[in-house]
Amino acid sequence: MRISIDHLRRLYADVARWHGAGAEEAGIFADGLLKADLRGHHTQGIGLLPYLDELYEAGALHFARPFTVERESAATALVDGHGGCGHFVGHKAMEIAIAKAEAAGIGFVTVKRSGDYGMASNYALQALERGMIGLSMSTGPVLVAPWGGRDAYFCTNPLALAVPSGKEDPIVIDMATSAGSMGKVVLAARDGKRLDEKAVVDQHGVYTDDPLRVILDVMDRESRMSGALLPAGPKGFGMMLIVELLSALLSGERDWQGERPADPTGRAAYYAHSFIAIDVARFQDPAAFAAAADRMIATLTGARPAQGFEAVRLPGGGAAATERDYRANGIRLRDEEWAMVEATARKRGIVLATDAHPG
Repeated sequence: MRISIDHLRRLYADVARWHGAGAEEAGIFADGLLKADLRGHHTQGIGLLPYLDELYEAGALHFARPFTVERESAATALVDGHGGCGHFVGHKAMEIAIAKAEAAGIGFVTVKRSGDYGMASNYALQALERGMIGLSMSTGPVLVAPWGGRDAYFCTNPLALAVPSGKEDPIVIDMATSAGSMGKVVLAARDGKRLDEKAVVDQHGVYTDDPLRVILDVMDRESRMSGALLPAGPKGFGMMLIVELLSALLSGERDWQGERPADPTGRAAYYAHSFIAIDVARFQDPAAFAAAADRMIATLTGARPAQGFEAVRLPGGGAAATERDYRANGIRLRDEEWAMVEATARKRGIVLATDAHPG
């Protein structure tokens, strides 16, 4: 089933306005969720909406909060988001990074006291649209154990990179540094499926691929946990630490004083982000760089596949193809996802357009 892009964006904006967002903030919030849907990352789009709706209702997150630049240099900035909308804070912070890259060649902005900013590649793509290399990373709710441990100390600490190309789809890496996202674990639990690997650790310290060993209530979007997610192996744990150091510690969001394992009934959320924009033109001619990227992409995707693979695929290509399809034909949704849309709309007294039903 498919839904109109305009209808879905309108719903997202209406939910934001219901919680007090102004026109600009509601638009940026809606565009952030919609971009995730368009690229097929529904756990950061429509699947995230009910969870964010609850957080804003509970006062854990807020719209219409100040956005303050606390420290600044020619190429850097430290931003305080004052517990505001992560999509809005992230968008504004990357705008600053891009402006600094235009002036100095590179812009690095780190953010403390923000909210959930959704899909990490939203902000890397923001720089890409300006012909720049973009990087984005974030911390958040404590869900993930360190490699070799069983208690949660980290978020999934997503990391995204977007690199300009020419005729080929750009390379866009968007990944959690955990073995899987919380959304995918919850979805597997709801569907009664096993995970692709041992991506969670239960309360007894056993690494397992059974999501029901850690998800106690599969009908709850926050899904109470008994256990933790795992990093993507020891290398993933190393990348998780990089995100933690460059976002939570560098911004001052978290200082690790008296740090203890998270309380499963009330996990702390350390929402901190970092954004980097790099002006390719400061290093070489952008057209030459794009042509080289095209040749690399064409060479690798044209390489002989190994047994069991149809082709070599690069990150970002599948999402770009999905976005072209969805923009032309509407966004494909699961019945469960549409039911969540309807439930959220009813809860907030939002009237869906009469022709907004999937078809």
